Amino acid sequence: MPRFLLPFYLGASLGVLGQTPDARTDDSAKEIALLKRTIADQERHIATLERTVRSLQITSLAAARAVRPSWRNAEGWAAVKIGMSRDQVVEILGEPKSTDLVIDRQTLFYKDAADVGNVVITDDRVSEIASPRFQLFVTLPK
Repeated sequence: MPRFLLPFYLGASLGVLGQTPDARTDDSAKEIALLKRTIADQERHIATLERTVRSLQITSLAAARAVRPSWRNAEGWAAVKIGMSRDQVVEILGEPKSTDLVIDRQTLFYKDAADVGNVVITDDRVSEIASPRFQLFVTLPK
């Protein structure tokens, strides 16, 4: 240690700055305890917020599933876009009635007695969409 710092170091360690070593230790211990309490409070607050976010996500997912469009309505077909993955299409329209696979081209058929629609997937992305024809009824004001 350089000689010119030695008196300062000894003075500080012996309490020349106004506090005894025990008082500084007590102040440090109090500050550490306060920081630990603050951290514990923040962790509880974060856990509460995470639970709230999770419950809101579950609620919104349940609501989205309840009104999720299917292949039997125009809204479902309108949500399918070129470039989507097969999983995204199935998420929107549901599982296809049948599937035709030729090399890298897959056709998903959605059909029942009257309605027929299909989605063509090439290289794992939607390349064509053929939706069934929907009759839309509009009530005109009198």
